[in-house]
Amino acid sequence: MYYKSRSIVIKNKDYQESDKLVTVFSEKQGKIQAIAKGIKKPGSSLRASIQPFCHSLLFFHSGRGLALITQGQLIDFFGNSREDISRTLHCIYIMELLDKALMEQVAMPRLFKLVLDVLNFINNQGLNPLVLRFLEMQIMVELGYKPEFNHCMNCGQQGNILKSFSPEMGGMLCPECASGHNHCTLLSGEVLGLLKLLLNGNLKTLPRVRASNAVLARLESFLEEYLEYHLERRFNLKHTIRILKQTLS
Repeated sequence: MYYKSRSIVIKNKDYQESDKLVTVFSEKQGKIQAIAKGIKKPGSSLRASIQPFCHSLLFFHSGRGLALITQGQLIDFFGNSREDISRTLHCIYIMELLDKALMEQVAMPRLFKLVLDVLNFINNQGLNPLVLRFLEMQIMVELGYKPEFNHCMNCGQQGNILKSFSPEMGGMLCPECASGHNHCTLLSGEVLGLLKLLLNGNLKTLPRVRASNAVLARLESFLEEYLEYHLERRFNLKHTIRILKQTLS
């Protein structure tokens, strides 16, 4: 079967002598792996369109084994992001997140559009930590791990007394219910407010939001812990980015 799909290239690696195994997040099929034949030969027309975090229109032939990428048309290379090491690393982190979060051959058109919007935002407007946190939150929603911040997951109580989050329960616990759980995370009112914004807001509103570095750091650590809890995987690029920040500061 032949088909074409807009695709975001997650990664590629050597496969046999002149081929590469390419992992993409496609609009029609979700995350898939396919072989780019002859990609390492001089003059291959596919080379530009299968670079990590490219947006390309790819043509596939699927059979019994791995699909083949027969043609490719580059749509966006995100050149501004590639010229800045910090933006490049964060884009590659997004690819790592997709690779570790998505199941194969499960179409997620809403998430596909959101990832493209985030890549375009980073390329055109620069890094914004809240935009990255927004994507992390929405990935969890798409995977079925939407957190609950408005009531106690155990007794249903609501209000400002909710300060403890249980990854196991997937939401907030009141003080009485939290006393029986060993792995709750305390959230300040500001962090909780931002989490609700990330859950229910949209990408366009985020550039107007202001938060301290301490709150942004707490927000990042919370979402990282929540992702790792449910995905049962660690994210290597986060460690590299932290080392880079320490080196440049």
